[in-house]
Amino acid sequence: MSEALLQRLADESDLRDLIHRYAFGLDTKDWVLWRSVFADEATMDMSDYQPEPPPRPAPADLIVKNAGVLFAGLERSQHFMGSHRYEIDGDRATITAHMRAEHWLHTGQGGDRYTMFGTYTDDAIRTPDGWKLVGVKLVLLREEGNRSLMREAVRRGRSK
Repeated sequence: MSEALLQRLADESDLRDLIHRYAFGLDTKDWVLWRSVFADEATMDMSDYQPEPPPRPAPADLIVKNAGVLFAGLERSQHFMGSHRYEIDGDRATITAHMRAEHWLHTGQGGDRYTMFGTYTDDAIRTPDGWKLVGVKLVLLREEGNRSLMREAVRRGRSK
């Protein structure tokens, strides 16, 4: 096997682990794990889900803090990532993966579940500490359930 092919396989394995750590960090509320997937600054483009504020680079610690508020208010979540594709160019890579994200919260107002289906397109860079995300873009394909429970989760998360 050629050295280039071995490097490609190693990179794909590391990039797959990167997006799986992204999902597991969110779902387990392990903010140290979730922070480990980001470079010191990254752009989270969730404008398909929430147009405001517009996406712009932000410190990774702020990204983690904001996610922590939302997920503190949820009872549970579960993110599935699949159908991974990788474009690797030296120390830069783009990961494309389909996702399904389940969010649960008993609100007493409509259903207790909100599901997002979509595609992540993530930009990563190779660092001395491994691959890190510098850009995350979610394109929604479908939503099901009670979307308003996400606002309630933020409200509850802010009060914790």
